[in-house]
Amino acid sequence: MKSLTRTRTARRGFTLRELSIAIAIGSSVMMVAVGLVHHAFDWSTLARHRRSDDQTFFQLSRQLRDDLHVAHQADLDSGDTSGQSLRLSVNGNDLVYTLTDMTVTRTERHGDAVVRNEVYRFKRPRTLVLTRLEADNQIQLNVKTITPFAESETPLWRSLRISIGLRLRHQNGDIAS
Repeated sequence: MKSLTRTRTARRGFTLRELSIAIAIGSSVMMVAVGLVHHAFDWSTLARHRRSDDQTFFQLSRQLRDDLHVAHQADLDSGDTSGQSLRLSVNGNDLVYTLTDMTVTRTERHGDAVVRNEVYRFKRPRTLVLTRLEADNQIQLNVKTITPFAESETPLWRSLRISIGLRLRHQNGDIAS
C-alpha cells in the first residue's frame, strides 16, 4: 500500500480529463470575449455615425435658419421623383434646398451662375420632410429615423421650425425688439 500512495503523490502533470475541461472553459471565455469585442466595434461605429448626423443636422439647421430669416420670399415645391425643394430669394441670389433620401443639397445661384453648392449627407437612414405653416409664415423641417421594422411608425429624430423673413422684419421695425 505504501507503493500505491507513493506513485500518486509522485505523479506530475494533468490527466486528459482535466486538460479537456480546462480547454473547454478557456474556449468558452474566448468566444464570449471575441463577441463582446465585435459588439464594441459595432457600437463605436453607430455612435460615430450618430455624432456625425448630429453635426450635419446642426450645420444644416444653422444655415437654413440664417437663409430663411433674411429671405424675401420662400416657395416650397413637393416633387414626386426628385424629392422636395425650397426656393428662397435672398439679396438678389436664389437659394434652392433640394431634399432627397438622405441628403440635402443647398445651391446658391446669382443669375444663371452657381455661386456655391453644399451637400449635407446623413450616415444613418433618415427621411426629411419640409412643410410650410401658412398661418405663422414658417417653414418646418422634420427629420425622421428609418427603422428596419416595416410595421412600426417612423420616429421623429429632430424637428426645426423657422420663421420666414424674421431678421428683415426686425430690421424694418415691424417687430419690436
